[in-house]
Amino acid sequence: MAAKKPLCTVNAVVEAPCGVVAALLTAVSAGPVGSDNAFFLADGPDPAIRLRGGPSEFRAAIAGDRTGIRVEVDRAQAMLAVEGQWWFRAECRVLPHPKGSRMIQQVFNVATTGRWMVPMIARGVEGKQRQSMQRLLDRISEHLGCSAYLE
Repeated sequence: MAAKKPLCTVNAVVEAPCGVVAALLTAVSAGPVGSDNAFFLADGPDPAIRLRGGPSEFRAAIAGDRTGIRVEVDRAQAMLAVEGQWWFRAECRVLPHPKGSRMIQQVFNVATTGRWMVPMIARGVEGKQRQSMQRLLDRISEHLGCSAYLE
């Protein structure tokens, strides 16, 4: 996936150790999403999301999306990815930063058919991803008791 050009990239800083932030974001297992499981999805579109599968790839049904979502977790690389609809893939990596951790989120077009339609459908995706990342940062800040902000 890294060879493809992202549709957008959002960077953030969390003033907490990289290992702590990575552990929070990659704590994913089969079962209901909540503050102790798939934290990044706990504020999502469906409050009753249940993940199935594991240990590194999961699926969940989402209201209004007949294909649901797919979640990949690579704990060793401090990376998670969420795929949904027929074209969307967001990857989030946690890296060291002088103030603690840097989170880098990138959105990719993974459509296998109709790729040409994605630029029209994805219009405004960067703004939406910045808003989504800010909501996640607010929750991380509250959960870990630290500053977290967009760059």
